[in-house]
Amino acid sequence: MKRTQTLFVCLLALATLGLFADEPPVCASCHDDVVATMTASPHMKSRSGVVHASGCEGCHGNGAQHAAEGDPSLIRNPEEATDWNGVCLDCHKKKLGEWGVSRHHSEDVACTECHQVHEPKRSATTACNNCHQDVVARTQMPSHHPIREGYMSCASCHDVHSANEMALKTKQRVNDLCTSCHQAVEGPFIFEHQPVQEDCRSCHDPHGTVSEPLLVANQPALCLQCHDIHFHAGYEASETPLEFGGQHRYSPFGGESFNVGFTTKCTQCHSRIHGTDLPSNSFTGGGRGLTR
Repeated sequence: MKRTQTLFVCLLALATLGLFADEPPVCASCHDDVVATMTASPHMKSRSGVVHASGCEGCHGNGAQHAAEGDPSLIRNPEEATDWNGVCLDCHKKKLGEWGVSRHHSEDVACTECHQVHEPKRSATTACNNCHQDVVARTQMPSHHPIREGYMSCASCHDVHSANEMALKTKQRVNDLCTSCHQAVEGPFIFEHQPVQEDCRSCHDPHGTVSEPLLVANQPALCLQCHDIHFHAGYEASETPLEFGGQHRYSPFGGESFNVGFTTKCTQCHSRIHGTDLPSNSFTGGGRGLTR
């Protein structure tokens, strides 16, 4: 009895994988290497009861005459089809409703340029690398999202089938996509840094930079694009030790200590550059110094 049950379970599993379908054995007589890679494919798993045909003929059309005569012209071939995307959209148009107005469609990108139907599933990043090599180069920079480490892929931020700006995976602002992972800098804050509210890309390049953390330029050069140089940088410090609290203290940078201290990293003092609910210690800035 147990042997019969085991046999039934095995037969059921094979049927689920599509190994008992009518077409693969026929196709495998010539295309055994292709059929072997397709046994676990979703295209082979779909069976009767669905709206569209499945299996080899679901994409290649009726193959009876082709199988009988062995003539390649008697079967639909993706390399020769004038609208192979239309074949894919026959089944996937509900999910890919924006494809017709997407950037990739306007550039005449074919589905098969990114998707290899007969091969095991590839990562989204691998498919993107073929065309977007300039972006791939930036992901190799010292500061980068963990794409090459395998913790995320291009598809984590991009939906290549959508009509959104740069195919971003959001229906709202770019910032809403960024803060879906970086919630700590989302706000709203009482004291806000205006460029942060406008677009994270004002300061960050998400694909990779040489400056931590993904900054488009090092500090203070980045900050000085909008802000004047700090007034402290023009002061001269004492060359000799000064007494503070009964102890003699001095700066190792001598008279240039203010210049060195205030023309390095602005975030040494202004650490809450994304915004804060606490007023800064400065009075002249109205508490908006973003120092705490």
